Amino acid sequence: MTATGDTHARSLPRRIFGLLDIVGASPRPLTLSEIARGAGLPVSTAHRLLSELLHCGVLVRTATGRYELGERIWRLGVAAPWERELRRAAAAHLHDLARRTGSAVALATLSGERLVCLDTVAAPGDGLALAGAGEELPVTATSAGKLLLATTARDRLGAVLNKRLPRLTPHTLVAPRLLMTQLERARRHGYATAHEEAVIGQASLSVGVPTGPHRLPMALTVLTPAPHHDLTRMLPPLRAVAAAMSAAVTVPRPQE
Repeated sequence: MTATGDTHARSLPRRIFGLLDIVGASPRPLTLSEIARGAGLPVSTAHRLLSELLHCGVLVRTATGRYELGERIWRLGVAAPWERELRRAAAAHLHDLARRTGSAVALATLSGERLVCLDTVAAPGDGLALAGAGEELPVTATSAGKLLLATTARDRLGAVLNKRLPRLTPHTLVAPRLLMTQLERARRHGYATAHEEAVIGQASLSVGVPTGPHRLPMALTVLTPAPHHDLTRMLPPLRAVAAAMSAAVTVPRPQE
């Protein structure tokens, strides 16, 4: 291999990871020109590399044609040491919340347009089926998804609402206008609820885990059998544990 070819071969991984760093660091999906400009690459070169990343599932495109991190990069991330450290640091708080409320609890994050489960703790005898770490959850039909969507970037929210919203149960909200009303309420009050919208017989209440701009956005959730007529009575312990978790879980947002 020539010296020039060898230099080019070595630079290719750096170019690819440079693109991923730019997309991953942005609070919103990016256009091709924004990514090319940030990477200092010709648009044609950036387009070729981004096309390969799309084909691999490492990146995805929104309904408006912008780029954001895809599910495959997240699934690689959940096997990384930072994710194991996050689960280790969060575990005691999840068990504390389960003890205080007597209910199942879960921790989730938003990855692009997808809601991904980080960890769960079951409640004895409630019969609820819980997701495992790394599993995708319905973003518009869960309290955690609504809570995180309420504070996400406008482009990302628009990409979710511009798609046909899936009806998972007779109670699922499939009208964007009605969902937006709930998201606005979640933004105002700092919590979100779901009543048999994703799974019949299950209700949930979620609050955000306070984070800074470089911390992974997370939602802490209590799940109970439905119908449950007073979910908000669990807000005090839920918020207290979320605040304690924020102070203890210092793992930064991964640079996927």
